[in-house]
Amino acid sequence: MEKTDPEYADMMKKYIYGDIAEQMTITPVEQSLVVLSVLATNQNADLLPRAVEEALAAGATPLQIREAIYHITPYVGFAKTEPAVRQMNEVFRRHGVKLPLKAQGTTTDADRFEKGLAYQTGKYGERITEMRANTPAYEKHLQDDLSAFCFGDIYTRGTFGHKEREMLTVAAIGTLGIEAQFRSHVNGTLAAGATKEEVIGIITAMNPYVGFPRTLWMLQIANGCFAAAAQAKAQ
Repeated sequence: MEKTDPEYADMMKKYIYGDIAEQMTITPVEQSLVVLSVLATNQNADLLPRAVEEALAAGATPLQIREAIYHITPYVGFAKTEPAVRQMNEVFRRHGVKLPLKAQGTTTDADRFEKGLAYQTGKYGERITEMRANTPAYEKHLQDDLSAFCFGDIYTRGTFGHKEREMLTVAAIGTLGIEAQFRSHVNGTLAAGATKEEVIGIITAMNPYVGFPRTLWMLQIANGCFAAAAQAKAQ
């Protein structure tokens, strides 16, 4: 790119490593993991290996990088995350990282649904119980799958706490552009202890890879969440 389109390469470098880097309100590691989430969600095979390299350079551990990509699987599907895992592992091999990495799962086939549902209700409250109660019988298996897979298999894994996982979820769902779930997980990230500045940091880190229309859309929703949280706190 530098040889064929030096102006484009220069614009990209100045914006990402100049403007955006200076505006960051999340840590360099968090920024790098958010970028990985965006690129894996978009299945960007060209930029993702470089992002893995940059995450390592920023201080992210191989486990953190792997978990960032594993984490988005329930939101984008195995067809998008499997290629990302392969690309990630190619970078790890070049850096001499021994594979496979240490297992981080905490559930078994026997308890993944039970633990996943407990995680859901513990973090998101009564609305999970209400949602399940209002689900028709012919759809209930998908709610069970959500509890067992998304929350049992993924959210209960090691390496990240709830706040970090919510941050990555915001990045993935913001990239997908799903309004109701984006709003829900911005609220979830705030409830997990993130500040509004950190939420803005996630959106800022995403901006070079999703563009301004999507960025402004996310800001509009996030600002509504901030206002609602401030109002609830004042009452």
